[in-house]
Amino acid sequence: MFVAINAKYIHSNLAVRYLKRYAAPALENPPQVLECTINHRADWILEEIFRCAPDVVLFSTYLWNVTLVCQLAAEYRKLHPEAVIGVGGPQVSYESAAFLAQNPALDLVIRGEGEQAVRQLLEAIQARQDWRSLLGLTVRDGSQIRENPPQPPLDLALLPFPYEPDFSDAPDQIKYYESSRGCPFQCQYCLSSIERGVRNVPLERVFADLTLFLNAKVRQVKFVDRTFNCDIRRAIAIWRFLRDHDNGVTNFHFEITAELLTRDALDFLGTIRPEQFQFEIGVQSTNPRTLQAVRRQNDWPALCAIVREIKSFRNIHQHLDLIAGLPYENYDSFHRSFNDVYALEPEQLQLGFLKILKGSGLCRDQEKYGLVYRDYPPFEILFTPALPFQDALRLKAVEEMVELYYNSGRFVHALRWLFSILDDPFAFYQALGERYVAQQYPARGMTLDQRYAFFYQFCAQIPSVDAGQLAEYLKLDYCLHQRPKRRQEWFGSACAPVSRQQCLALLAQPSFRERYLPGDETADPKQLYKLLDFESFCLDVLTGEAKPVVLLLDYRRRDLLGNALALPVVLPADSD
Repeated sequence: MFVAINAKYIHSNLAVRYLKRYAAPALENPPQVLECTINHRADWILEEIFRCAPDVVLFSTYLWNVTLVCQLAAEYRKLHPEAVIGVGGPQVSYESAAFLAQNPALDLVIRGEGEQAVRQLLEAIQARQDWRSLLGLTVRDGSQIRENPPQPPLDLALLPFPYEPDFSDAPDQIKYYESSRGCPFQCQYCLSSIERGVRNVPLERVFADLTLFLNAKVRQVKFVDRTFNCDIRRAIAIWRFLRDHDNGVTNFHFEITAELLTRDALDFLGTIRPEQFQFEIGVQSTNPRTLQAVRRQNDWPALCAIVREIKSFRNIHQHLDLIAGLPYENYDSFHRSFNDVYALEPEQLQLGFLKILKGSGLCRDQEKYGLVYRDYPPFEILFTPALPFQDALRLKAVEEMVELYYNSGRFVHALRWLFSILDDPFAFYQALGERYVAQQYPARGMTLDQRYAFFYQFCAQIPSVDAGQLAEYLKLDYCLHQRPKRRQEWFGSACAPVSRQQCLALLAQPSFRERYLPGDETADPKQLYKLLDFESFCLDVLTGEAKPVVLLLDYRRRDLLGNALALPVVLPADSD
């Protein structure tokens, strides 16, 4: 049995699917898969494993689940003393002998790529042969622990399609996909820097696999290739295939290096359907000394120009990443890095904290750079010579505010308007985070309505902020995600709300539906009203013009951030 314990339900585990499908042809019975999340009770997961009574249990192990995996392995050992229990994955592939020594319930660790090692292991167990000398394994052999030589790299032409043809194994989850392995860069915080070279799945196979995703109209496919566009001609070939076979639904996520995009690539990307692609671009820092220490190659002026050009296309969501706690990055330096990236207006700004991964260059050089981190997963940085713990705590509050307000996609218009007035985003999120901590919200949490009210109350006290205009833009953000069940205290609009009777009267008019709701001409107005909303504003919150506007909000049609389609409408009283 393969056991995958994901961070969230929406994620699918690619590793166990590859392992199962690669091993299945050599086995009399296909391996079972148990896929759950860290939010499930440990007792429930153990019970599910026990009910299947597997003689072999292999856990997919990551930073977020390694503690739970070790606990489950120890408990299952008590229930099935003769079982073969092993682990594999990035968290255990390095210092594997020490990990095995610390966890006596485990028999083996699968290091690195697992397809060949797992298939050979299961074949040997099926044939009742000894498996302790197989390549790619670290094994417990009596009182000894032995690290066998590595497996040769897998020919990726042999990599099976990971999902069931009808995707019944991951019906509501994000589908992860891999078209290459390896990375050409040497970033010292990343385990991909250890591999040498990049190996590709043949393009013909990639196209065939992508056709399955497209035909099934899955919602999102995330490529896990570490630098998808390191071979720009290959990247364009895949992008071109996706554009030419677009189904109008599926979104594809790619991790790219912006500076590698050529003029031809940029011209092509301007032709992509809106929301068909999204890019994740690792910036990590704009401090040259920091980038040099971690061997990160950034051409900042080129990156800025390319990110801005892609943004001008208005068709591709961009996620930019920063890492706090890197060598030589102090609080003021991170302040500058944050504002540098924020000025590019990415759809998401991911602010993460450095994790000291076993096997990485920074793990090897931790004493050189004075990196002090937690002894338990996820081995997050505590402090550095440049960033004392009290400053790291302040950055934690900034991270929380960026997640709640910027990355949630629920405050897009209010934030855009706000930073047309304010000139230091980092200082704003820092002050907002300090208020958040002072009011003890980290301990007691926030409801959605409280999140909006807290934002309004904080921003309305800023001297340069017009509280009335702030309320209008914030009301727009609120209503784009849900019809208000009750009027929020901070709405404060002097404009008369559109009554239910007015809405139903409008929806009963064929001419109105033909103009604003094509395709709904024959729908029942009362049923249609349940899916829509009409909201009045004292200024045009879509254009910024100082004139009232009424917006029709269609909750059936949303963008990737969850915002409903908003259409300005003319009410009968305003028409000629």
